[in-house]
Amino acid sequence: MVEWHANNAVDKPDYLIGELLNLRGDDKPLRYMDKPAKDGRSLDNWSSGAGNTDVHYSSGIANHFFSLLAEGGGSKVIDGVRYDSPAANDSAVTGIGRDKAAQIWYTALTKYFVSTTNYRSARQATIQAANDLYGSGSTEATTVAAA
Repeated sequence: MVEWHANNAVDKPDYLIGELLNLRGDDKPLRYMDKPAKDGRSLDNWSSGAGNTDVHYSSGIANHFFSLLAEGGGSKVIDGVRYDSPAANDSAVTGIGRDKAAQIWYTALTKYFVSTTNYRSARQATIQAANDLYGSGSTEATTVAAA
């Protein structure tokens, strides 16, 4: 969301992380929010072993959640960048837009996340944030649960 807000011509807004660094010399991003596992190490979705994964790679779960929540699943091109964001179990997720996704994420982070927040409570917190902002059972809240 920072990239979309800044709208910097040198670093176009996208769902790629560290794409201008080229640390590995391969012109590829460090991380992909649409399909985190594309980097060969990150996790796309929660699994029982996620807590044992290095935090840099398990962060793919939250990155993918935001990408799905904002843009939805499936193959698409956004601002010239091709994405393919499959949801867990190939379920269909229709995005609610970046602004609403950001409001939900920010509300969850500032109202509900604490130092002991785990994946389960993060899911509950984002659903609660969507309920607070848009109403229980709203499209936004059901999309959070699906993402």
